[in-house]
Amino acid sequence: MFVFEDIITMDDRSVQRFLRECNPRDLVLALKGSNNDVAHKIFSNMSSRMAQSIRDDLDITTNVRIRDVEEAQQRIVSVIRDLEEKNELIIIKGGKDEIIA
Repeated sequence: MFVFEDIITMDDRSVQRFLRECNPRDLVLALKGSNNDVAHKIFSNMSSRMAQSIRDDLDITTNVRIRDVEEAQQRIVSVIRDLEEKNELIIIKGGKDEIIA
């Protein structure tokens, strides 16, 4: 079962691919409740302009309900799953799949 924190296991191209499909507001809410590793993985795979915009929004977004954070994270996970079903990105599942780059 893929969860939001599993983004850190994804390759950079896959992260870049799903970021193009995500609502920026969902990214802000999801990052509000994420750990530094996930945030670093996401920020390192977006343009500096978009990263700065998301960081600015994170700074001004306060008093967020945990339910809203979890729902945003679920929407992002749904985007990732949809893209995987369409074979537009790869989720590595516990070493079962071998990848040839």
